[in-house]
Amino acid sequence: MESFSDDHASKNIIQTLVELPEFLRKPILESRVKEFFSLDIQDKNEIISNILNTLPSFESRKISPLVKTWLLVLSNLDSILIVEMLRLYCSKIKNSPDIIQKMPMIEIIEMFSVLESTQKKKIADCLKEAILSFPDTSKIINLIPDSGLKALQMK
Repeated sequence: MESFSDDHASKNIIQTLVELPEFLRKPILESRVKEFFSLDIQDKNEIISNILNTLPSFESRKISPLVKTWLLVLSNLDSILIVEMLRLYCSKIKNSPDIIQKMPMIEIIEMFSVLESTQKKKIADCLKEAILSFPDTSKIINLIPDSGLKALQMK
């Protein structure tokens, strides 16, 4: 999957998705997420690293609709797939904790909070499962802002 192979390509893809209306953005994201699960672990890790490194370069208000659409797409997946993806994100963040300080956490939490209750519960449960799959869960939990822990009902 060459289009995800570097930060520049990731930035271009994210920029394009940010500019699209949701009715166009959602099917593209659904396709890309399905494609993600067909990749090997090295490519998955590279994609997640590129996304985490690229997202902070966008204005928070511009990234919010993309985050919301991504959360909606995620909530429609099988829980096993959601846990797999979120575990990879947690692993990257755990290994590079400074990433989370660059992320638009307020906007991510706000977009999570506007989901329907069943969608929120599914994503929150999957994130909790992903976090609990690490032997050092406190390293990850300590990186989540209080407002995020409250939204996840972990505080």
